[in-house]
Amino acid sequence: MQEPEKVKETRNLNERLGFEADIFYHEESGKTTEDAERALGIESRLIIKCLLLKSKKGDYLGAIVRGSDRVNFKELESLSGYKGLRLAHEIDVKERLGYEIGGVPAVIFNEKGIQTYVDNKVLELEYVVGAGGDEHYGMKFAPRQLTEKLDYIPSNISI
Repeated sequence: MQEPEKVKETRNLNERLGFEADIFYHEESGKTTEDAERALGIESRLIIKCLLLKSKKGDYLGAIVRGSDRVNFKELESLSGYKGLRLAHEIDVKERLGYEIGGVPAVIFNEKGIQTYVDNKVLELEYVVGAGGDEHYGMKFAPRQLTEKLDYIPSNISI
């Protein structure tokens, strides 16, 4: 089976950034946390969501939280100074990040120069699994790399 272009792009980006991750195929879709739980057979607390948020003024912000958690928008607004944060629309995600929802890899925010916050609960874990460029590809990695290699901001941003 031919690997999708977006997965190849993710592999190349990881390599360029020195980000160590295992990208692997899974037959079932991992578009949502619930889908990923079924496809991977792991708990939602080990799955991460890489979310693109948009402010009232049109500024973008990245947020990475565990699949079992929700983003605390008020806290993120307080930390970032952005007002009226909401989840970006699907078209915004595609245009700004170049990936479909369900395939957004954690490293893309760094590549696109988007300020990104990562929840401290994610950083406490030995490993996490996020999207690997496509909803049928996962990416397993040590989350400490998000702050150590990508300079994402560690924060308490989940509920």
